[in-house]
Amino acid sequence: MCKECGCGITDTSNKEAVEVLENILKYNQALAEHNRHHFEEHKIYTINLMSAPGSGKTTLLEKTLEVLKDKYHLGVIEGDLETERDAERIRKKGIPVYQITTGSACHLDAALIDKALHHLPLDEIDILFVENIGNLVCPANYDLGTHLNVTLLSVPEGEDKPEKYPLIFKSSDLVIITK
Repeated sequence: MCKECGCGITDTSNKEAVEVLENILKYNQALAEHNRHHFEEHKIYTINLMSAPGSGKTTLLEKTLEVLKDKYHLGVIEGDLETERDAERIRKKGIPVYQITTGSACHLDAALIDKALHHLPLDEIDILFVENIGNLVCPANYDLGTHLNVTLLSVPEGEDKPEKYPLIFKSSDLVIITK
């Protein structure tokens, strides 16, 4: 899928040992800190929603927005490979939303969030939700600068997901069981 994390590399016949002298995620970490600074400066609490495709991120987000919209000013950043379907669902709720369409990248990163922030009314948002791309592998590796990482675990997917994809569950502050 993407070239950054290597998940799209299928040909492993030409194996070489490469010594890595610098953290490959150093640039992402710097931008995540930059995003945190923006969030703090604008007094925005940010929540990163992660899960496998179809586990209910958008439905949970819609219900959460309905409950909170009269108490807080809300905003959403939607991540998806190809469509704006989820962003369209959020727009119908009257919530400011910015769509990030990655094409082939299977996760959002801090640089994408930084760019998205310039398209939202930050001074008018108390809570910002980031709906990450449906994937249980790559999103766990990329700090976005959010305050809270939430992973949804859908019961029909099977109870073995935390064993098969431990990093996303270890990096989450909260796990919500859905469906």
